[in-house]
Amino acid sequence: MNEKIIRPGVVKRIVDLTKSRNQKYTQEVVNDILTAFFDVIEEAISHGNSINLNGYITIETQYRKERKARNVAENREIIVPEHYRVNIKSGSKFNQAAECYTEMQLGEK
Repeated sequence: MNEKIIRPGVVKRIVDLTKSRNQKYTQEVVNDILTAFFDVIEEAISHGNSINLNGYITIETQYRKERKARNVAENREIIVPEHYRVNIKSGSKFNQAAECYTEMQLGEK
């Protein structure tokens, strides 16, 4: 457990899952679809739009005001300019999966 799954592993798992559902997609096709999916998200974010996949995830931009911070290496104060960051919120299905993992790892207390 606690395995770090990188992109090729995700592609392989999707191919395996679709095979078990009697659909046949190659790793190349799944990789192209995954690339297109992330390209759509990237384009939406770059235009200030948000992505909401009900029950799974919400991805949006969030404004951050200018603030002061400290450069610890040089021990001096710096100004971090105003900017937008990506904010990701998990949906109910991902939260439920995390609860199942919690119960499995920690048990009922």
